This record gives sequence, C-alpha cells and structure tokens, in this order.
Amino acid sequence: MEWGEAERALRAEMVDCARRLWQRGLVTGSSGNISAKMEDGAILVTPSGRSLERLRESDIVHLRHDGTPLLAAARPSSELPLHLSAYRVRPDAKYIVHTHPTACVTWSLRGRLFPRVTVGAMESLGAVGWVPYAPAGSAKLADSAAEIFARGVDAILMERHGLSTLAATLERAFILTDLAEESARIALGSTLSLPTDPSEQGKRNLGDEGVPMPPHRAIF
Repeated sequence: MEWGEAERALRAEMVDCARRLWQRGLVTGSSGNISAKMEDGAILVTPSGRSLERLRESDIVHLRHDGTPLLAAARPSSELPLHLSAYRVRPDAKYIVHTHPTACVTWSLRGRLFPRVTVGAMESLGAVGWVPYAPAGSAKLADSAAEIFARGVDAILMERHGLSTLAATLERAFILTDLAEESARIALGSTLSLPTDPSEQGKRNLGDEGVPMPPHRAIF
C-alpha cells in the first residue's frame, strides 16, 4: 500500500515515539499504544500484540473515519475505543499516547491520584483526571475517559490500568506521559503517607490529605 508524504511522516514520528517510550521504561511487553489523527480525519494507530520497542512503520494500522481498518486483516490496538472516544470530544487533539508506567499504575492500585509535589509537575504537567476501573478496551472505559478529556484535561490516570495523554503534537503527549511518571515516582519516594485501605478512593492531586476524592471521576 502506498502512503502519501504526510502519512509517511506520521508513521515515522509514531515509531520514534514508541521507541522513546520503551527506552524511558514507560511501556513493557506489548503494552501501550499510540494514535495520530490525520488532516482528513482518518486515524493511524499502533497494532494489537506488538511491542512498541520493535514497532515498524508498516505495522501501524490505517483507520477510516468510522474507525474500521482500511485493510480488513489489520488488527488495531484493543484500546481503540478509548482513542476514538477521546478524539470525538477533543477536536483539538491530534495524538494520543496510552501507557502503563509502573509508578502511575502503583498509585492507581492505591485508588488515588499521585500528588504533584514538584514545580515541574504543577507547572508543566497540569491537572490530571481520575477514571474509575473499567475493563480494558471496553466502551465503559472509553466513555469514562472521554467524559474527563471533554473537560479540558490532557492526562488521565485509569484505576488499576494506566495513563493516557492527548495533545496537539506527539512530542507534547510524550512529555506529559514522561512528566506524569516522574511525578508519580517522586511522590512514591517522598514522605507523603499512602492510604492503607485499598477501597479508599484517594485524595486531592495537590497533596491535600484531608479531603477525600469523590467515588467517581474527578480532576485535581
């Protein structure tokens, strides 16, 4: 299949981002996925079951406007519903990065957002949204994530799952992912207390230990 110049450049950019995510330890195994929205509304997304470390430009799946693969045999990421829902509610977004960073996932297992305790996190990362648990790849997860993205948040932490970021550039989506994981690691290593009750839904993202986070979706 022949690619136009713009699509070829996007595929190369996605492969580069995939390798950077791997090198930074933001993905392992075959976890993680990346997508890009083209000018005509079509979407490029990484395939299911492929390690991002070894991603090739030819592995990336081209989707029609309705989300169906251009090639019938292609297998897009199982998290495709998440990507499609996010693009629907955020027309400004051109790229989405979904990862399973260790420290972020650790905080999500505790049922809470990580405190943004550094200047970099507070100024550059911005608000982070919380999405309660729903099965990976499900419409429920996609809808819950879209509800938060629609409120202008560019990074969300999904309970017992991982992190998703969106942006107008792939570099920005990568930076948000990297910043979130750094912030989560620093917070884990700090003296901030962790909740001992796994049913506790968490605390505010700015480290206000006295105010419980609502039991549903929240942004701090």
